[in-house]
Amino acid sequence: MKPSISALLLALPLVSLASEPAPAWAGRAPNGDRVRIAIAPPENRRFEHLAWPKAVRTADGTIVLGYLAGTHHGSESCPAVSVSSDGGKTFSAPNVLKEFGPGQEYGNSGNMALGIAHDGAVLLLAHGHSANSNHIYGWRSTDGGRTWKPVDTSALGPNKTGSSTGTIVQLPGKKLMVTGHYRAGSKPNTVGIWQSVSEDDGRTWGEPAMVNNLNAGEPVLVRSGDRLLVFIRGRGPANARQFISVSDDWGRTWKTDLLNLTALNPHATSLAHPFAMVNPHRADELIAVTFERPLPGTAQLWRGDARTLVFKHDRTLVELPKIAGDQNTDFGYAWLLPMEGRRALVFYYHGMGRGPCPIWVVETQI
Repeated sequence: MKPSISALLLALPLVSLASEPAPAWAGRAPNGDRVRIAIAPPENRRFEHLAWPKAVRTADGTIVLGYLAGTHHGSESCPAVSVSSDGGKTFSAPNVLKEFGPGQEYGNSGNMALGIAHDGAVLLLAHGHSANSNHIYGWRSTDGGRTWKPVDTSALGPNKTGSSTGTIVQLPGKKLMVTGHYRAGSKPNTVGIWQSVSEDDGRTWGEPAMVNNLNAGEPVLVRSGDRLLVFIRGRGPANARQFISVSDDWGRTWKTDLLNLTALNPHATSLAHPFAMVNPHRADELIAVTFERPLPGTAQLWRGDARTLVFKHDRTLVELPKIAGDQNTDFGYAWLLPMEGRRALVFYYHGMGRGPCPIWVVETQI
């Protein structure tokens, strides 16, 4: 009997990719770090384009990897999760939390925010959007990302916000904060960065408030002691730059400026979605990763002073080649996950813009 697609998907974590040679178009680490596929495209073509990864690690060591699964970049994508209980060696098959696309209320889900609540639950917020409409959806998992229950996001839409992205951050008490950028159709704002606070550990989310009115997007929230930092992808003339918004009063007021994070390669015209976090080994240091586009592309590791917010380039994490005629030209969105000791996993996507696209991982040290 021919196995069903669902049976093939469930078998995916048992398939070892370690012995398979990497294709010529795959990225490689200049220092020899291992670069491999973390999640291969499923055989179901409806969900074969995997992208926009985010990852958290629960108290028992489970890795919860969130990403978008669809047919092609920028349309028909759906929020999905996979979990790993062996330190990232293998992941479960994609678990699609909500479907977007033809015949659905929204045509696409463009990104997500992921985090850990005070009680250890995993939280995921993702948006659905069409040309001039949008809404934020949310879920909560108390078993390490294996099962999920919806949360109340009615204050965030429809048509009040846009996209939710990055890390969901713990604030004092049982409060949490998430950020995102406004989209077309939202009222009263269609451009800029927004924030929202949950007073009950992520079960309900409050009304959005504006961080800034930049023509920018895909913010990543970081808590550095009693300071909140929002790393922001520039757009327009600042496409190859990143901004930062800083609050020293828990989000009541913000100050925004350009960062010295910029493209290093002269041919690069843009930086993809930012990544940033506090160094788990040094509270006074920030770690950032930038992904430079187009091909040949690079992911760069930076280290910054947590007070002055001045960054210095550390090293190139991965280099992606440009091969004439090759169609695997969609890539970016690095996400670094600290592991035990100095070990870290850096996830990103790289594959076809329309068609199969794996989630890759670099096994490195920080």
